[in-house]
Amino acid sequence: MLNQLPFQFEKVSSIKVSEFIREQLEEAIILKEIMSEEQLPSERELAEIFNASRITVREALAVLEAKGLIEKRVGAKGGTFVLPITGNAHRRTIAEIKRDWEHMLQVFEYRTIVEPEGAFLAAERITAGDLQQLEDYIQQSIEPDCTREWFRALDVKFHLTIAKASGNSYLESAVRQIRTQINPALDLMPYNEQIRSINYGVHSEILEALKAHDPERSRERMKNHIKFSAEAIYARLIAKESQEGEEH
Repeated sequence: MLNQLPFQFEKVSSIKVSEFIREQLEEAIILKEIMSEEQLPSERELAEIFNASRITVREALAVLEAKGLIEKRVGAKGGTFVLPITGNAHRRTIAEIKRDWEHMLQVFEYRTIVEPEGAFLAAERITAGDLQQLEDYIQQSIEPDCTREWFRALDVKFHLTIAKASGNSYLESAVRQIRTQINPALDLMPYNEQIRSINYGVHSEILEALKAHDPERSRERMKNHIKFSAEAIYARLIAKESQEGEEH
């Protein structure tokens, strides 16, 4: 009888509590909501936050440390600190991104559907405070002392702010999921004045469309921006690697 059902159920998959904790901390680090060199709460405090045992928290932190996302330091100013993702991304992501490029393509296809529609809704619902916040992010991104890590953080904040301004919590959650998937690839992109100038230009175009409360233009600007990002990642990480392989 079960074999005759016109659909298929997913098999049960138990997730360890430590994995649940690890996923939340990793998302916050990848989305740069916890910045590099910031100290995480102690194991005891994290155990209270997650309502879990210290042993479970320790397991989650061990995985994050193995991934090069955090570092435990001893001494008077010791503790667990977040490492700069853009500085350590080369340790784990180029080969992974190339190997999982088909998966990444699906994420970008998903992104071209979700984020432009988020911008469409945001153009109708965005507040003056949100617009000012977006403008502040853009201006900070071209400051002379803007580091690579902070530049990447500002990019995430810009997109998440628009998603939140859409007023749709499901859409906001989807954008967070997407950014968690693609940030490791974006963090491997070069950082120079040309990149900063391009980023300033495209983000400014999106902001102007939002300021005009023009849903159609906001959606189109966001769609173009996402398409350009996907092509840039492919050219930098996939096509380049393939060419070097052929030369050897």
